[in-house]
Amino acid sequence: MLLGMGPDGHVASLFPTRSHRYEKKRWVTFITDSPKPPPPRITFTFPVINSASEIAMVITGAELAGATKIVLGGGGNPGSVPLPAAEVSAEGELTWFLDKDAASKL
Repeated sequence: MLLGMGPDGHVASLFPTRSHRYEKKRWVTFITDSPKPPPPRITFTFPVINSASEIAMVITGAELAGATKIVLGGGGNPGSVPLPAAEVSAEGELTWFLDKDAASKL
């Protein structure tokens, strides 16, 4: 599975402040008020995402450096809710591909 990440740490339209990121029973969920356009979206849930045998996370750009640090470098606040991208885990292998800008805060 090929995934990206937003500057807020969202992945696959599973946003940090939306409850649909916690869906555990359904394979697919939807959102009608996405913080990014377009407002209505449909997406896989973490049970489907994390059942992939291999996942590639492709992250580019300086605007993603902060979220990348939180997810990969442990830069979050103690007691804070993990960013959705931190909840991605493959059945087999999870590989992160970062450009220099995205990795600049690691």
